[in-house]
Order: sequence, then C-alpha cells, then structure tokens
Amino acid sequence: MIPHSLRPSYRTMWQIQEPTADSKTAAIPDLTGTWSSDGKDWICCVSGGARGITLGDADSSLQLSVANVGSDTLPVSGEQYVSGDSWKIDYPQVTGQYRLRLSIRVVHASTTRIVWEPTFSIQTSLLDTDPSLELTAIGRFDETANANLPADLPADVSVSAIRAGDGDGQLLVLLGPQDAPFTKHRSSGKRLDLRVFGEFLEKGVIRKARPWVILDRTDAGVLSEDLSRYCNELCNTPLPLTA
Repeated sequence: MIPHSLRPSYRTMWQIQEPTADSKTAAIPDLTGTWSSDGKDWICCVSGGARGITLGDADSSLQLSVANVGSDTLPVSGEQYVSGDSWKIDYPQVTGQYRLRLSIRVVHASTTRIVWEPTFSIQTSLLDTDPSLELTAIGRFDETANANLPADLPADVSVSAIRAGDGDGQLLVLLGPQDAPFTKHRSSGKRLDLRVFGEFLEKGVIRKARPWVILDRTDAGVLSEDLSRYCNELCNTPLPLTA
C-alpha cells in the first residue's frame, strides 16, 4: 500500500500524444506521454528504435535515457494504453534480440518533483542472447547526495545521483534488492551509466527490472529523510504482475 503522501495528486493525469498522420509513415512514429501536475509537465518519449526511451523534464534539463547496449537499437513501440496511473507500451520482437514491455507508473508528482516507476520486461524467442538496457543521464555527479545517504538505507539498495549541467535540478536512480546486485555501474566523467539485465536469457523466460527515477527541480534536491522513505517504499512495493 502506497502512503497517501506518495500517491499522485487527483489533479494529475496522463496525456498521450498519438502519432500524427505524417509520423505514422515514418520508420519510428513519435510516441510521447505527458504527466501534468498543477500545470507543470513531465515528459516521457517512448518511441523506441533509434529514438530510444526518455523520462524527463519539459525543458530536457533533467533527462534519463534508455537504450539498448550494443549496435542494435531498441524494438519499436507498438500497442499502448493507459491503465489507472500506469502507461503500458509493448515493443514486439519484429527485429533484434528481444521483445520489450514497459509500464510507467507515477509514484509521486508535484510541480517540483516526480518519482517514476518504469518496469521493463524483456523476453526473447531466440535460443542464445543476453540483452541489456543502458540507463544514462548527462550532468555532474552530486557528491553531496552520494555522501549523505540515509543511515537506514536498506541492504542491497543503490542510489545514483546527478545534477543537471547548469546545477539546477537533480536526477536520482534508485535500485531495489531485486536489481541492485545485478546492475553494472559504468558511470564516469559527467555521464551516469547503469546497465540492467545483461545475463544469459533463455528462450521464453520473462525477466524484469524496476528502478525508481526521481527528477527534482529544486536547488536543495531530495532531502535525506525523503530519500529514506522512497528507498523503503521501493523495497516494500511488489513488482507489477503485468508490464
């Protein structure tokens, strides 16, 4: 059960921008969703393919990008629909190594902060493959946030924090016990780089990864007590049955 303080406001909603007639003829139609909170927008672009997947701020100063690791691009988005506070997108295995399903749930949203819960589910029809997704963000590493992690941080939880290039805004990725031990941290310089999955995947097996992505527009960023609450909530929130 999500505490009332973490539930999305009733004044928020998904607005899905369907592909236009022109974009439908393109190789990868543009598929974008907006979560509006009291007039302030948070943007998800989920086309897949060479466009990739991004969770971000309206002005792109805070943005997490999701791409395939390797030379292949992501599968291209197909069927999509909204169920409650979750947006669900299917990426069929028409080409490439795997099929991807994405469910994006909003845990908390305000004019200055949003907590996304993207659940990635991958499945392959191939006998021998090891698909991996790359979660990246550009900025400068937030040493203050990384040095002041809550003392009661649950075991097997990782927190990666980065500031926007101009220092205005903070992006954090939280990984729970089911993901943190199996994620490769490839961050360096001004690039946050997390690799989820990456192990051998048997044909027909479904594997899931469920980070929490926090975007905060304030100078102070996410306070230690808030981060502690989010980490504990992540650990106590079961994986969705469908993605």
